[in-house]
Amino acid sequence: MRKKPDLESERRRYIRLRPKEPISVRFKVIEESRKRKVAAADRAKTRSVSAGGMFLEIPLLEPKMLEGLLRGTHILSLEIDIPNAPHSIKALARVIWVEGEKGVKSDRYGVGLSFLGIREDDRDKIMNYVIDTYSG
Repeated sequence: MRKKPDLESERRRYIRLRPKEPISVRFKVIEESRKRKVAAADRAKTRSVSAGGMFLEIPLLEPKMLEGLLRGTHILSLEIDIPNAPHSIKALARVIWVEGEKGVKSDRYGVGLSFLGIREDDRDKIMNYVIDTYSG
């Protein structure tokens, strides 16, 4: 179950790095047109991060929610917890693609996200943390 991006969207503007320790992220699925929450908050962990987005491992979602995320009618509201930071970083993100292996039973998806709304100083905090803790 993978929505394949076209070649244009596959080209990255920013380098994507894997932090030594995954970053904890709280997320809510919201309906983009009304900015209304459609699912309770849940937790996820990063696999990799860039200044333009991140790759998260999230728990399974109801099929209608996943469909909304893939079609772009739903987006994610994120609270990103950088270790030792005084507060969470808030951002909005769109799901670009979903990774799930066919025939493999799992309770999680991998999702590639592109930030829609994030303050530049918060984007810098994320990247500084990732660069400082880069695991290669």
